[in-house]
Amino acid sequence: MADDRRLRQRFVERMDLVRGIEGLLDLVPDVYFWVKDAHGRFVLCNQALVALVGEKSQANVIGRRDSDFFPAELAATYMSDDRTVLATGEALVDRIELVRNTDGSVDWFDTTKTPVFDRRGRVIGVAGVTRDLKKMHSTNQRFFAMAPVIETIMSDYALPLTVASLAAKVDLSLSQFERQFKRKFRTTPRKYITRIRVQAACQLLATTDLPISEVAQQTGFYDQSHFSHQFRRERGMTPSRYRAATATAPGARGHLAEASISFAALATPARPAM
Repeated sequence: MADDRRLRQRFVERMDLVRGIEGLLDLVPDVYFWVKDAHGRFVLCNQALVALVGEKSQANVIGRRDSDFFPAELAATYMSDDRTVLATGEALVDRIELVRNTDGSVDWFDTTKTPVFDRRGRVIGVAGVTRDLKKMHSTNQRFFAMAPVIETIMSDYALPLTVASLAAKVDLSLSQFERQFKRKFRTTPRKYITRIRVQAACQLLATTDLPISEVAQQTGFYDQSHFSHQFRRERGMTPSRYRAATATAPGARGHLAEASISFAALATPARPAM
């Protein structure tokens, strides 16, 4: 065992690890890989990520932040999750979030983020992989097993959804479903639904002039009070403050409808993001 550890250590010390990772991930389709430092600056990424943000080379991405490439309302979400990983030193697994494509539309993507440690065990950055949710369900076991559930949440988040009804879609008892869902996604079904609703609300707040009460109704919250309470818990600010901080020009409006995914359509080849 000691010899095996020394063998591993000697080999790792000889590796150009960064070059190896970059080369490997440039060959994996539909995976956007990146590493950011503690200040949110990109320090490493693959060519898929370069194309997603509309650049030609890594040199145009390194040193820049999410806010340089994405609308304010989306960048704020990404940076908030980064701060959580930096503060806790724990991974965020399968976070569903909106990402803007190069054509200006937005789609639902799945992102997993992990802390990056230095040799002293201190968190110095965040590494992550992001994938188009439409392209995941046949290759990712978490989504394959829960596809009917995820389909319902993504398409019907504006409707009343009960955990019991979701459990029935995969023929599990309520307790079995909650246990399996939490094991797969590291959160409860109810929190998962709330986060998707808040994500959708963020898009509406930033890109439309809809009254906050209407935003609440369109994204599945009971009323404006309930919406404001849940929004503050997720974002740390009120919906009106978020709107003021992230409002975009009228020309950027109207993409939310393009972000709703039907897993029933996943058998059809998806439009490339680049």
